[in-house]
Amino acid sequence: MKQARLMIAASENDADMLYISKMFVPDAFIAIQLNGNWHGLLSPLEVDRARKHSGFDEVHLDSPWRQAAENISRTGLAAVAAAFLEARNINRILVPAHFPLGFAEQLRSWGFEVRPAEGAFFPARAIKNDYEIRCLSQAEQLTRRAMRQAEHYLAACNIGNNDILRDAESGKRVKSADVRRAIETFLISNGAMPAHTIVACGKEGADPHNIGHGYIRAHQSIIIDIFPRVLSTGYWGDMTRTYVKGNASPELKKLYQTVREGQDIGLSMVANGVDGMQIHKAITTHFDRQGYPTKMVRGKQTGFFHGTGHGVGLEIHEAPRISTKSYILQAGQVVTVEPGLYYPGLGGVRIEDMVVVRDGGCDNLTRHKRQPEIP
Repeated sequence: MKQARLMIAASENDADMLYISKMFVPDAFIAIQLNGNWHGLLSPLEVDRARKHSGFDEVHLDSPWRQAAENISRTGLAAVAAAFLEARNINRILVPAHFPLGFAEQLRSWGFEVRPAEGAFFPARAIKNDYEIRCLSQAEQLTRRAMRQAEHYLAACNIGNNDILRDAESGKRVKSADVRRAIETFLISNGAMPAHTIVACGKEGADPHNIGHGYIRAHQSIIIDIFPRVLSTGYWGDMTRTYVKGNASPELKKLYQTVREGQDIGLSMVANGVDGMQIHKAITTHFDRQGYPTKMVRGKQTGFFHGTGHGVGLEIHEAPRISTKSYILQAGQVVTVEPGLYYPGLGGVRIEDMVVVRDGGCDNLTRHKRQPEIP
């Protein structure tokens, strides 16, 4: 019995749909694979654009199928897909694991066998082609330029009372939002959409995903994690640096040096055929030997308690993972290497680069200095 693959989603926010359609559409539409060919069913608003610019093998106006569904008292996108499939005598459907339950229940009520895919709907997405690597490289170049904006802003700041930084022009006390504004204004003006940019100073940096809200103070660690999406392509950049405005304490310098050494270990190990779990283990072993074990202290996590890296592409976090679970890296994957150490009384340090997995090593797309102190 024939089986179709079906997606119903907006490519604006669904990476799988964007991957196969190769065009941004803000409203949900239908993609169906039959006999190896992908068919796009789109509204009158989008169909002509899709015929010129989409990646579909065939593009169809959805109106006739919508009418066919309404003729038998069915409505909605699932009904449109059902009409198209029934005309081809297909009633078995494979859908992504995140396929909407409401659509699945409708299709089942009309006699379709609906089965969710196990794992990724497009496993090939994990391996980037030359075009995708160029897109990711461009995104990372823009991310690096945005990081320079943060560096320049911090360098221009003065150190005021209680070590709180003062804006060089206005003289007002500087908060995380001020540094974030310098970063995100640059990104937006250059065609990228920032997403919850992290600027976390001091104790806020002990929580890896705390975006930061308080004052920026001298002589404390400042974690800056920038991960924008380029609007023209949909691909993401991702990098993190940790800075100190002024002078880092010996304790903070040692913490930074240990994380930098850990990242060097990770970068040196990334290559085709390497198990990501072994990379993560090598970094944690180094941290343990330097006196930075991962453990709970008075109910709080301390040390290195997240994964070493993740894939980047049409999603900011996608396969593969470099973590405590075994995963063999493959050439063409694009992953981050981002070890970190976090202590509530001291703050945190994280350094992140984005690399392409290659035979015998990796290509670093970030290529940005790792120099913590900003005068």
